[in-house]
Amino acid sequence: MKIYDREIFEDFRFTDTRVGTLSRYEYSNGNTLPLVGSTHGDNYYAVQTNGDRGSWWFDPKSDSFEGFRLTHQPSPWMGDFSHLLILPFSGELEGRKYLPDSSLFYPHINQIMFSDGDYANLVSYDHDAIIDYHSYGKASFLISGEGLELKKVGNDIEGFVVNYAGCEDKNFTMHIKLSFDSDVEFRVDDMGYVISSQVEILKLRISTSFISKEQATLNHARMEKDFGLLYKKAKDSWLKYFDKFEVDNEFEASAYDKYERYDRLNQVKFFYHCVYRAFLFPMKHFEVDEFGDEVHYDTTSKSVKKGKLYTNIGLWDAQKTLFPLISLVDSKLYEDILEGFLNSFRNSGYLPKWLSPDERGLMPGTLVDNVIADASSKGIAGEMMDEFLVAMIKSAENDADSENYGRKAAKDYRRYGYVPSDYHESVNQTLDNCLADFSIGVVAKNLGKEDLANKYFDYSKNYRNLFDPSSGLMREKDKEGRFGEDFNPLSWGSPYTEGSSYQNSYNVYHDVEGLVELFKGKDKFFERLVELTNADTSYDVGVYGMVIHEIREFDAARFGHIAISNQPSFHIPYLYHYVDKSEYTEQIVKELLLNYFKYDFDGFPGDEDNGSMASWFILSSLGIYPLCPGKGEYVMGIPFYNKVKVKLDNENVIEIEALENYHHKKYVDWVRLDDELFEGGIITHKKLMNTKKIQYRLAIVPK
Repeated sequence: MKIYDREIFEDFRFTDTRVGTLSRYEYSNGNTLPLVGSTHGDNYYAVQTNGDRGSWWFDPKSDSFEGFRLTHQPSPWMGDFSHLLILPFSGELEGRKYLPDSSLFYPHINQIMFSDGDYANLVSYDHDAIIDYHSYGKASFLISGEGLELKKVGNDIEGFVVNYAGCEDKNFTMHIKLSFDSDVEFRVDDMGYVISSQVEILKLRISTSFISKEQATLNHARMEKDFGLLYKKAKDSWLKYFDKFEVDNEFEASAYDKYERYDRLNQVKFFYHCVYRAFLFPMKHFEVDEFGDEVHYDTTSKSVKKGKLYTNIGLWDAQKTLFPLISLVDSKLYEDILEGFLNSFRNSGYLPKWLSPDERGLMPGTLVDNVIADASSKGIAGEMMDEFLVAMIKSAENDADSENYGRKAAKDYRRYGYVPSDYHESVNQTLDNCLADFSIGVVAKNLGKEDLANKYFDYSKNYRNLFDPSSGLMREKDKEGRFGEDFNPLSWGSPYTEGSSYQNSYNVYHDVEGLVELFKGKDKFFERLVELTNADTSYDVGVYGMVIHEIREFDAARFGHIAISNQPSFHIPYLYHYVDKSEYTEQIVKELLLNYFKYDFDGFPGDEDNGSMASWFILSSLGIYPLCPGKGEYVMGIPFYNKVKVKLDNENVIEIEALENYHHKKYVDWVRLDDELFEGGIITHKKLMNTKKIQYRLAIVPK
């Protein structure tokens, strides 16, 4: 057996990609896949163990091997597109088994050990991949997939695949080009396309294109065909981001050892696994043509256009944490992705909400606006902001012809000051519109349009129209301004999203001070937060009519009404800061970091969601949290590791150190910034980017 890089075993930053994959329809421990490729790749590959399980086609505990799946599946709830299956074999086709414990699952390479002694290495970079198959017989491949058509041209294979869960273009096509390092034979049978050889070791090289057959051929001509060199390109793409973080979590051996029930190395590995998750999505969806221009396929006009495009990202999920993390370490990447979002607007007439491959229209609001405002507040992509402002306002003020695009009930929201209850998820639609209106105001203000900014800042206060003083919760209203009857605060689902009134009512992180005023002051809001945290973990299935997976994960956590398993609760632990009770934030966040994330197949407390939950973990473990994208500031929390050095986008290296960092010390005694005592609990993005050292001292009890 040949391993191309033995040093990989000594570099724990290259973590096992199966973390978070032990999930099913009924319960999520991440709902991730063991994806192999390069950062923000055009394609990914993953082992398929059972295609009959639908979107849950990989099981980390199964030894079945149906093939390497070329995949673009961002989430089981979105489904896959342009997927196919490549099965290396040398004997019987059916019942292929592999050795999960002996196989390697890394971000940039799979090495699959088969039970018959064969093995296969797979490496992928952007739209190219190589499978290096070593067998004890005549090496062959079976390629199969819905809508797949292949033919042999010389010793190469060409073709295309047409399949998707949803797309504007019903003929959406991925073109394919394959070559081999030995002569092959080609035939078709009822299982798919069989490529066979007379050799024991056979390399399959594959390139793809969403542009054309000719572009697939061009991509293949350009690809690095040496396995070791392609491996290095993929590895280096991950090192670019792993190298931005240096984590130290060791502690001196002492009598304390017998009390240390946490594996500190695995805690560090989990951090780097989160870095891996944070830089998988969105996926590139553009290529370089024969003239050296970046081009993409537009599914709305069904034509090729110039410029970048990205796909496989849900902005309702990613806006809270993923993009603030990217802003810290790679503003150029942020700008590239925003260029892609701008091209989505130019193509469809609307900014994206959930792309896979094009607009799928899921989740409330237009929270891409928060991503844009966050960039604007940090001086990123300034030259795009005028056009972005036009695009944001279009969604805010117009009802789209298709429900997939823009805000739902945009005109009724303006008419009533809230989304009426006859619209699905009306409370969350209203609150998310308020967040987006705030973001429009931020961009307008940064462009010097004060009157326009103030108008949208006023709109962003509309959440007050749904506040019920008697319950302290946001409630649905009909067009006559009446609250709904038979209100059950524990009821999940519409008028709320993936939760009850408790998880969703305080999604007002752009104006926490205004929310506190609705409670007549900090003391009353503090009481509500304590009530929320200490409540029994109870629920009613509501309009769902069944226990959905989010309910199961919420119920299993036993963490009051804080459902860290889903985005609406991400910011709730940090709200205590705004009532001068930061020690509650510290205790809750430390508890979550310690006990709700782990380096194992069941590693996450709910859907990881394309880097969203991973970024929450990274930022929270650094002791900083971007409560409101667009404000350019962070709430100071509690660091999780002894010391982390972060190479920021401006080349500054910031060191975040936790003194007395033991698992039972869940409070912050004091904080120093560059050796000066720091109070206030909020640090601006500008100050953070220019700080050399943040030092926290942890304590057993709060002051």
